[in-house]
Parts: sequence; C-alpha cells; structure tokens
Amino acid sequence: MLIKRNILAVFAMSFMASATASEFSLGAGAVYNESPYRGYNENVHAVPLISYESESFYFRQTSLGYILSKNEKNEFSITASWMPLEFDPADNDEHDMKQLDKRDSTAMVGAAWYRHEKWGSVKVSAAADVLDNSNGWMGEVSVFRQMPVGKFTLTPSAGVFYYDENFNDYYYGVSGSESRRSGLSSYSPDDSWMPYVGLTMKYPLTNNLVLVANATYTVLPDDVKDSPMVDRDDSFAFMTGLSWRF
Repeated sequence: MLIKRNILAVFAMSFMASATASEFSLGAGAVYNESPYRGYNENVHAVPLISYESESFYFRQTSLGYILSKNEKNEFSITASWMPLEFDPADNDEHDMKQLDKRDSTAMVGAAWYRHEKWGSVKVSAAADVLDNSNGWMGEVSVFRQMPVGKFTLTPSAGVFYYDENFNDYYYGVSGSESRRSGLSSYSPDDSWMPYVGLTMKYPLTNNLVLVANATYTVLPDDVKDSPMVDRDDSFAFMTGLSWRF
C-alpha cells in the first residue's frame, strides 16, 4: 500500500538524521500517523527500515547521498530522495474529496550539509522535484543530538521545513475545475514553513538486533491548514520496529 501522509516525510527525515556512521542495517516496522487530509481513516502502515553509511555513500530511509566532502565537523553531499506524499481520491471516504485530482509522490534531487559540534549537529538541505509533478522545491533546517543513556541512544531533534508555493499548490491547492466538480472552494496557497520536533530511540536487544522507535509532532502552517482538503492544525506520527545490524 502506498503511503499518503505528509507526516511520513517528516518522520523519515528526522529518523535519517540519527543514522550512525559505518553501519548497515535492515529491518521493518509500523508507523501510526494522523493524516492532515480529510477523509483518510487508515493510520497504520508497514515501513522498511534501511540505513547504510560509508565514506562516500549513505542511504538513510528514503534518501540516497553521495558525499562530496567530509571531515570531523562538516559533511556536504548531493542527494536523491523519494517524497512519499501523495493523495489518491479513490481511497478517500468523503464524496467531495473523491472528485479531486490525484497527487503523485515524486523524486527530489538536491544537496545537504551537516555541521557537527560538541553540543549537537545542524542539518541544512534543499531539494527540487525532478519528475515534473509539483515542479516545486523544499528545504530543511534542523538541529539534533545523539545522547547515550545506558544502553539506549536517544536523538532529540527540532527543525523546520520550507515548501515553496508550487509544492503547496500541487498537494494542497484546489483548482477551478476541481472546485466545480467537488463543490469545494478553489484554493491556491503560498509558500510555507512547517516546524517539527522529534525523538528517536535505539535499544540493542542483541549485538545485531536493535529496537528502534521515533515520535514526531508537526505544526501545520496556515497555507496548509487553510486548504479545503485539510481539517487539522497539527499532525503526529509514531514509528516502532526492529532492525538487524550487519
């Protein structure tokens, strides 16, 4: 089943930020999330958990990176990632929402910079849609810190996503033709900033088997929550699963 929840993108990126160097792991988990779109009631989905790190490449959930330069404090990479956000009117429970056009998930290409300090790390990234779905782009600024607590590794994070108006219009706008079909008001959002906080936990059950969990809370900006497609002010996601370290 394809994932139709924008909060998963936030979950994936906050979880990616906690990836540990020189590690390859593979596993599976389940994620619960509250969709901002009206008419979606299926909130639990299975997700793969994949992490790979080397001196030149990394794979962190939905993002593949090629490291151009890296030292003790800085890492700069070019990235290719999958944006899982999509809207399928056939899966919606409300009649007016069923009359809207489908919004597809897409591939994003961009760059990311990490800065590591004793107090934590900063991530700055930007990426653009390369499949001509939204023709938009997004950015992220976040801070996170890995904190060993006994056998646990806790990684709190906080950040903000930027989405340009093309991105928001594709996923949350209602065109004139859609408005006439559905009865919803036409809507064209501007760009927006979406803040979030998250917490990732890892706990080794054995030398290879690791329990992982992540919780993310997101505040939806006005240009998203004012859309006739949306009926929430915020969103929450929780993931838990098992991962095998090779």
